Amino acid sequence: MENATTREAQQEARARIEACIAKLIELRAAGDVDGLVRYAAPDIVFKTGIGRAHPFHAEYRGIEACANLVRDVNVYYENLGSRLNKLLIDGDQVALHRTTRIRNRGTGRAVDIDMWNFVRFRDGLIVEFAEYPDTEAFARLDASDG
Repeated sequence: MENATTREAQQEARARIEACIAKLIELRAAGDVDGLVRYAAPDIVFKTGIGRAHPFHAEYRGIEACANLVRDVNVYYENLGSRLNKLLIDGDQVALHRTTRIRNRGTGRAVDIDMWNFVRFRDGLIVEFAEYPDTEAFARLDASDG
């Protein structure tokens, strides 16, 4: 049977993760790469399901590779902010659904894109981050016609 101390510790851990996710969303919208990597473990792995034809479709390993990815993405896209729709926390694992407004810097087109993220923490740092955006919405964002 759980005691009050265990419940309090679990609630505190959950509150830390909730605050971390909120801060990550804020830092991403600000384009703050250095701020984002402060939350990453040295051996972080980032995966995306953006689509095999997309230039950023790959698996990235380590802080530098992930930081460079975010810098490269910032060249092509502007993150105009996200709305957190759903957050599920199970110990050190997190699933979230958010809607992000993204502007293609080349075309100027802005589109709302639903994204699903799966995150795993270790010792308070992110060791795995997977991102699965609505690929049809990304196709609209990147379309060459207006």
